[in-house]
Amino acid sequence: MKIRYLGHSCVEIVGKHHILIDPDFTREPLPSVDFICVSHAHMDHIGKIAQVPEGVVLASPEVCIVAREMGMPDVRLKPVKAGDQIATITILPGYSAVKDPLHFILSLIFRLRIPEPGGVPLSFLVQDDIDLLHIGDAHRFPHEIHPDILCLPWRTSPVGPEKYKTVVIEMAKRMAAPYILPIHYDLPNTEADPMELKTRIDSTILDGAHWHIFDGKVVMEDL
Repeated sequence: MKIRYLGHSCVEIVGKHHILIDPDFTREPLPSVDFICVSHAHMDHIGKIAQVPEGVVLASPEVCIVAREMGMPDVRLKPVKAGDQIATITILPGYSAVKDPLHFILSLIFRLRIPEPGGVPLSFLVQDDIDLLHIGDAHRFPHEIHPDILCLPWRTSPVGPEKYKTVVIEMAKRMAAPYILPIHYDLPNTEADPMELKTRIDSTILDGAHWHIFDGKVVMEDL
């Protein structure tokens, strides 16, 4: 199994299935995708979904409607909910703040626009040679799940940035993942240094610029 970060919240996984999570990538994924998982419908998570020519979209019904409006044919849409199991992917509740009034206010202040509808958020646990958990851009995940790899949203919040990072670190420590793949750190106006995590948590921090190849629970090679 191998994984890499493609920018924003997008993660690519090649194992028993070729999986793309949150397809608003800044680097092109490999062809022949089997599943496209979408945590929620903000454009920095779903924005390039119509550019992926293959793969079944796994998302909440509300998010599937957005994907359809963006050009995805119905035959490729599979609405899912927390508790569903699709191949190696377990669908879990999501905690991205898509309907939080504070998110609405901050979008008006810092982006000068009303935020796009986010839909019902979801998280995804991929169980292959190694377990990977992707929680979208959430900074909380109140479940006792301990993945091998945690895709951790890391950013500089425009309000209370140090408090926000402290909450994220506390969440990551509770999950106790041996490996952390930082995501979401390259969005304009909220950029953060992913390598800062090395000074704040004992997990191994995976460099987003490379493929990471795993054999069982151990990273064997970085390409």
